[in-house]
Amino acid sequence: MALRGPSPTFLLTLALLAACVALTLGQRWNLLNDIFRKDHVDYPKTRAINNNAYCNKMMWDRVMYLRYTNTFIHATAKDINKVCTTAGLSAGPYRHMSTSFFSITTCTLNPWSISYTGISANQKIVISCLNRLPVFYVKST
Repeated sequence: MALRGPSPTFLLTLALLAACVALTLGQRWNLLNDIFRKDHVDYPKTRAINNNAYCNKMMWDRVMYLRYTNTFIHATAKDINKVCTTAGLSAGPYRHMSTSFFSITTCTLNPWSISYTGISANQKIVISCLNRLPVFYVKST
């Protein structure tokens, strides 16, 4: 018997199960927040020999190798979520700027070598929030 990929019915069942578990635990479930965490949260920071190796590993492991740039935030999801509520200042419609500094790594694609260059920094972040949860990384300042 040949192997097959996951069926859409199975994936839908898993998504609904995850939503039900989140609701029973009293947590808000937000697909955009899940995507934000996958794309931007890396805590604790994944170990690598340098920032360039880190970026190449993260961008390939998280299937974002076609993006020109991406920033990873090295803080807990709980601390990042607070930017949308108590630890952030309004920076426009749905946007909040952190009041404290976060450890971040920004990865930028070098199209000639098809590899990423990483730069680490401690900066304030600006994120878009929806229902008190981060859903989009705007910039660092």
